[in-house]
Amino acid sequence: MLGEFDPIWRRSLSPIRKPLFLILVLSVLAYWADLRTHVLRSIAMPDQPLALMGALIGVVLAFRTNLAYARWWEARILWGQLVNASRSWLRQVRSFLGMADPQSVEGIQRELILLQVAFVHALRMELHGEGEWSGILPFLPSPELGKKLVGEPKASSFLLAQLSRRISESYAQKAISGFQFLALDHTLTRMTDVQGGCERLRNTPFPRQYDRFLEILTYTYSFLLPFGIADETGAWGVVISPFVALILLMLNQIGRNLENPFEDKLDSIPLTALSHNLERELLHPFENPAAARRAT
Repeated sequence: MLGEFDPIWRRSLSPIRKPLFLILVLSVLAYWADLRTHVLRSIAMPDQPLALMGALIGVVLAFRTNLAYARWWEARILWGQLVNASRSWLRQVRSFLGMADPQSVEGIQRELILLQVAFVHALRMELHGEGEWSGILPFLPSPELGKKLVGEPKASSFLLAQLSRRISESYAQKAISGFQFLALDHTLTRMTDVQGGCERLRNTPFPRQYDRFLEILTYTYSFLLPFGIADETGAWGVVISPFVALILLMLNQIGRNLENPFEDKLDSIPLTALSHNLERELLHPFENPAAARRAT
């Protein structure tokens, strides 16, 4: 169990390792200065203002962390909605088109599901900031479509348009009824809403002024704390100052890690794992075409 958490702790502490070491050094220097010269007793800040400053910074850090977590949680909800919409798409495609001639619709079913899988991967790659679409090409039904995709600036929108065009063709060929067409189109609208929500979160960064100002306050307080409490705590200040700084700096770092939920980092939404799990789930019924025909 400890082995699983060890990489997490290392990654979490890595950005604040140097500041913590500096604060430890400052704590030792403050203790030595107070022990040898007693100069800090004449210039030390009173306890009440120092405690008030720490409490205020802690409250604001907790508030910022909650805001960052709200962004992270909204991103997870949006991706969960995409998973649900994809499952609905699979169910609708298999049940609606399964009512027609199995010989003629099996290829259409597989094509619609492959395009859906391609859309999920394309959205994941866009949110990660990837601009190379070669990983999507195996899911496209034809090389011509792959050539068109390569020149598209936004692969996810292109694939949604292809899905919409394909169900329109199925309706024109009377493979699905008008009600079934509307149900499929509604599912596409749900996926479009998820796409827009994810892009809104990715393209609206956390206010940098708020983030930077709070970080400056946190570091300033952490560096001043050893000199403010050395006359009262003595040798214990060497432990207390780094420990308090650890709490504040960790809160600040947690908030920074959660601000951008779609980055490919440890604390981000695991889009790659979720995408591949969804891919296996959607394509499973088509691994054995005869079983897929019997199921429909």
